Amino acid sequence: MKEKNIDITEQRVRFVAKHYKPNVFDSRKGWEKLSASIPELGKPKRARLFPLMAAAAAVAIFAIGIGILLAPSSETLVAKADNTHFTLPDSSLIEMQKDAELEYDKNFGKTERRISMTGEISFAVARNEEKPFIVSTPSAEIRVLGTEFTVVADDNETQLSVASGKVQFTPHSPAIPLLCTAGITVHYTADTENVKVTSPAASMEINGKNKSLAFNNAQLKDVALVLSHFYNVKIELPEEETALTFTSSFTQKSVIEIINIINLTLDAHLSLDN
Repeated sequence: MKEKNIDITEQRVRFVAKHYKPNVFDSRKGWEKLSASIPELGKPKRARLFPLMAAAAAVAIFAIGIGILLAPSSETLVAKADNTHFTLPDSSLIEMQKDAELEYDKNFGKTERRISMTGEISFAVARNEEKPFIVSTPSAEIRVLGTEFTVVADDNETQLSVASGKVQFTPHSPAIPLLCTAGITVHYTADTENVKVTSPAASMEINGKNKSLAFNNAQLKDVALVLSHFYNVKIELPEEETALTFTSSFTQKSVIEIINIINLTLDAHLSLDN
């Protein structure tokens, strides 16, 4: 008798899974169909109707619940070979190298376009000024509007190479937003908090661990930006001096000392905005 009841229950589950539709399931008609398909039940009797209706409803609720739990909240792309191409929902194009992974959630493109990644991925981002494209790696964040760039990332390092357009690269620590244009590369190492920024004509190196800064032919506007975020101060720089270039390095120096050296070297007029 026990085996017979189990068999009937299984048939109930199959029936509900096959015929249930949200908001349109008629339990009374469903009983009639179920009775016809399972001779052991016989004709419906009112005394038996409600327990079976309750069982069918419970099975339906269970099925719906399972569907909700299993519905994916994010999409993950994994490259099984080099030069694997995908198109994201916003029409941005990506080229992934072997073992690279990219993940985005179901809200991608609604207010912003945020993805997380590891490995090596090249991006050709569809331009949308109202919905920035944000790449998160384990150690940095990269924000763009529309451009072409490549990111290589693992748990400790993030490398960025910009092919065209503008990209804002922000390491986790020191959190300095670096505006990168075509030809610029950035290499960040999280455990040493070291950031290297290289362009065809200039370079900078920032180290949060030993509090050191190195500038090589860097424009004064970039130097002022780094100093303001590195020391958490506001620095004023005359517009006509933004393109001046500066070369020097500093370790364990105060921002006042660095500003004085720059002003004396270039006859410039950097100042703290109090």
